[in-house]
Amino acid sequence: MAKRTVKHIGDDQLVYGMPKHMVGVSSQESLTKFKKAEAEYERSNQNPPADPMGDYYWTVHPKSKACVKCQAMAGKEFMEEPERPHPNCKCEIKKHPLRKVKRYINGSLSNHEWRRFKGGKHVHIRLKGIWGGLTTGVWIEVNGESKENLACPPRTSHTINLKADEDAPVTWTIRLQAHGSDGIQVDYTIIYEDWDD
Repeated sequence: MAKRTVKHIGDDQLVYGMPKHMVGVSSQESLTKFKKAEAEYERSNQNPPADPMGDYYWTVHPKSKACVKCQAMAGKEFMEEPERPHPNCKCEIKKHPLRKVKRYINGSLSNHEWRRFKGGKHVHIRLKGIWGGLTTGVWIEVNGESKENLACPPRTSHTINLKADEDAPVTWTIRLQAHGSDGIQVDYTIIYEDWDD
């Protein structure tokens, strides 16, 4: 029979990388402190949440007896948080997400129509040919400038994406004019972010 040898850990040997006499018993209190410190370390080493410029806008809401400078800031939208015009300013500054409610203008075009609204920098127009001949089309005019002339015979569809050069809110004036044969019908949907509130 083989003889089993038992090794005893002496004071000079290591347990978990530390000398045996330094290994302590953890209490509930020290375990709680360790977990708290570990959580704090994890929190401090995470990337900050994404909050790039351009995702929010600010509005100033002056009190009833506000100064002239504060009153002048009312009703305006700022792309960066505005500084208070004087010390001890009590006016409320609100932060709003830039994304606005999407609105849809639906219609059926047989002649021409004008649509005017206040929206964001981007507008999408969907066109779908319903009735007419092969020469059926839609002329699009945006803010007084001719933008596009699209062929829209029956069973065809197009999407036009418009972008303004100015910051929101943008006042959009869109004119749609059908042309071609008699009995034209083109359905349209204008999609935009509502800035009228």
